[in-house]
Order: sequence, then C-alpha cells, then structure tokens
Amino acid sequence: MAALIQRQFVVLSFITAFLFLLTGVFALSNNRINIASTTIQQAASQISSLAFLTWMGQEIPRLNETVQGDRPPDSVTGFLFELATSIHPGDLRSLLGRELPGMVTMDDARFIVEGKGARLSDLYVEYPPHPKQVIDASQAEPLPSPTDEKAPEAAQPEIKPDDEKNPPKATPAPSGKKVVYVYTSHNRESWTSETKYVGSSLDHPTRNISMISKRLSEALNERGVGSDVSDHDIYQDLLNKKMDYALSYAQSLQVIKTAAQENRDLHYFFDLHRDTAPRDQTTATIKGKTYARVMFVIGKRNKNHQKNEAFATELHKLMEEMYPELSRGVMEKGAKTDHGEYNQSISPGSLLMEIGGTDNTLEESLNTAEALADVFAAYYLKAEKVANPVAEEPEKR
Repeated sequence: MAALIQRQFVVLSFITAFLFLLTGVFALSNNRINIASTTIQQAASQISSLAFLTWMGQEIPRLNETVQGDRPPDSVTGFLFELATSIHPGDLRSLLGRELPGMVTMDDARFIVEGKGARLSDLYVEYPPHPKQVIDASQAEPLPSPTDEKAPEAAQPEIKPDDEKNPPKATPAPSGKKVVYVYTSHNRESWTSETKYVGSSLDHPTRNISMISKRLSEALNERGVGSDVSDHDIYQDLLNKKMDYALSYAQSLQVIKTAAQENRDLHYFFDLHRDTAPRDQTTATIKGKTYARVMFVIGKRNKNHQKNEAFATELHKLMEEMYPELSRGVMEKGAKTDHGEYNQSISPGSLLMEIGGTDNTLEESLNTAEALADVFAAYYLKAEKVANPVAEEPEKR
C-alpha cells in the first residue's frame, strides 16, 4: 500500500512539474500575458514574510539561527513546489492529509501524557491580533500589578490563596540565585472577561497573559525559588520593527538569550500563553476554588525535545498529586500544527504552558499561577536536595 501511494505521489509530482513547464511555454509564446504590478503584489501578499525568510535562509544560513519559522524545504525547487501545491516532496502526509482530514494533525501532534478530557480537537491556534484592534501600548492604560493593594477592586480581583497550600511570603531564594525566567511570546492574549473579540482574535494591550507571568514569578520568589520575569511587550516590539506576528518567537528568543547571557544561573524558561479551547476543557474546581487548567506543550523541532518532555511529564505528575485535574496533560506538536520549536532548544528546562482559555477569567488564571508556583517549588526544592545533599552530622558521643 505504501509503495502504491509513493508511486502515485511521484506521478503527481511529474504531472505538476509538466504543467509548470507548459504554462511557461504558453507565457513565452505569442499569446503573452501582461502581468501588472498589482497582480504580482496580490500574489506576493499570499506568501508570509516568514516563508520568504525561510527561503532566503537557504542561501544565508545565519538567518536560520535567528528566525524560527516553518520547516525549511530541502531545496529551492522543493520550496517552489511546496509553495505552489502545499505539498512537501517526500512527505506523503502533506498530500493525503488534504483528502483525509485530521491525518496530518493526528500524526503531527499527540498527547505524551493525557490529562482529564484531553482531546486533539482542542489544539491551540495562534490567532494574530486583528488590525482594527491593534493599540500602541503607550496609549493604553498602565499595567496594574496582580497583587497591588491600591488597585481598584473592579479592575483588580482579590486573590486569597489557601493558607494550607501557600507558605508564608518573602521566603528567600536558595543561595540567592535566579533560576527561572518567565516570559510571554504572545503577551497580548486576553480573556472575554477583560475584552471583546475582534474577528478571531481576543487581545488587550495591558489586561493580558503578562499579568499571569508576573504573578507566577512573584509567587516563585515567595516560595524560595529565585525568579525573574520579562517586561517586554513582544507585540509592541513587532509593531515598532514592522515585523510579522509570526516572528513573535524569534523576537522573544532574543529576549531570553539576553537574559541568559546576563544571568548564567537561569535554567528554566516558562513561556505562558492563553489557549482557545472551550471552558469545559480549560476549567477545574479544586476544593471549591476554580482554576484555569494548564497544558504543557513541547515542540518537536527541537532536536533535544525528549528532555523537555521528561521535565514536563514530571511537573504533570506532581501537579496531579497536589492539584488533581489541574493539568490537561503534555502535548508535543510539530511544524505542521504550529511553530514547532517554541524556543525550547535554549534549555531542557524550557516549556510553553497554556493557562486556561478565552472563557476563563483573570482571577482563575491568577489562581493557577499560585498553584503552578506551588508545584514547581516542590519539584525544584526536591531536585536541589538531591543535587546538593546536606552532609550528615557526626555521631555524638
């Protein structure tokens, strides 16, 4: 069966190539077609800037080191063929997936560990902000701190962590090291409780997932795990540089590389996102308190992604013990379903975490930041004890 499909694929490739040649002959014959500049512009508008950069990377290898885009083609001709047909030479899934819906998705993304109600149909989709909704951050209201006591009650929900779950605040970090860096590649992702949809996007310049990143970092420090948080507005950076939204990860990669160079102790890099799955899939009630559920996402384009998977799996298991059903599981995704790398090659401790969905609330997401800090603190402090055991005291005589 596989051999038959492969032969059909080869035949289709030759037929397509012949059509290209035939079109070229007609274009050079007496029946020439005058192509206006507007036609070229319309055709070019259908090709993302990321695709152009990927193609340029074939001749300028340095680009591939800084621009993380779609899976690069094997050659220029392969790129042109895929551009025209959306079929990647040598990958039968790109052909059959168009006739068998779900084939590419099921093969390119899978759950490594399934949480309650896990289903591939709820794959996260990265919707760029709608042009009509884009707001310059300098014109927006200032970003309030999730724990700012002076913030108005209507604008800032009051969070009262359970005493039995959260240790006293201001616990010093072990040895004073900052080992965790929290950031947001899609920092304007928001919730229906905070803003309205514009087209398919739900974003806000200040009331967004960045608030959860900040609270997570604060909560980690309170539990004795040294943490820093990025204050970069990645989307504003893209606006300023007139860069495409698809380059969000390339932009955030520069941010975390700079942070890693300035602090060699950083080992854990957490990129927080907000999912688009329905509320019944993204909400958990634990001891009468509602939380936005967490899904750990691993990019298969990172050649060492197995280490990131193992780390995420450990956190999932620990979360199941401490906060049952808070985790939606651990999913791995490739270039066909999304970006496919997520800056995770920078460290085995690098993770993308989707916190809740569009129908969760800011308060529920902040509750999750507290719970996630509990889970990671338990993981990290245990790992520290294993790595640096305390010398046994000599027996008293």
